[in-house]
Amino acid sequence: MPVSAANVMVGAADQETTGAILNHDVGQKRPMNALDNLSGYKDSGYISPDGLTLTPEYNTTDITEWNGALVRRILESFNGTLSWAHLETDAESLRTWAGDVDVEEATEEVGKTIVAALGAHEHPHRTWAFRIKDGKRRILIWVPDGQVTDAGEVTFTKAGAITWPVTLSTYPDSKGNCIYIILTDGKTTTAIGG
Repeated sequence: MPVSAANVMVGAADQETTGAILNHDVGQKRPMNALDNLSGYKDSGYISPDGLTLTPEYNTTDITEWNGALVRRILESFNGTLSWAHLETDAESLRTWAGDVDVEEATEEVGKTIVAALGAHEHPHRTWAFRIKDGKRRILIWVPDGQVTDAGEVTFTKAGAITWPVTLSTYPDSKGNCIYIILTDGKTTTAIGG
């Protein structure tokens, strides 16, 4: 197959009315294509300009023969993580970062109050979807079971926006897959006589 510059993609956030990172209760059906409607998913809002990082990690053990030459490499484990930083500071971004959030609606005396609690608590497992675009082409990264396992350092300065960095660990579904990358090239067929 010849090389083609048309196959080079950028990884812009695919967001119009919602953010590009979405989550839902575990147990959602896998989307069939990158344009599927993800109804019921919660929006995570704006993400920092550093974007999304996907890190697959394969841990292996080497088997060598008597003279030390490698003859086989055995997969011991797979760990896939995704990391990003929330740019918005709201209930959803703090819920992702801290895990436990209480919200009290505004009163006549006090505006809406959000309380994020940090402690020795595990974050909930959720199904996650990450929408990426380049023109008409789309990528949907779908995680059937993901859990925030690292909430990164937050810096408060007058000179820059507060970001809430997180790392999502992924767990296998019934097929043994932790992460699905679903692509569409944006080229559709046109019905003859239609």
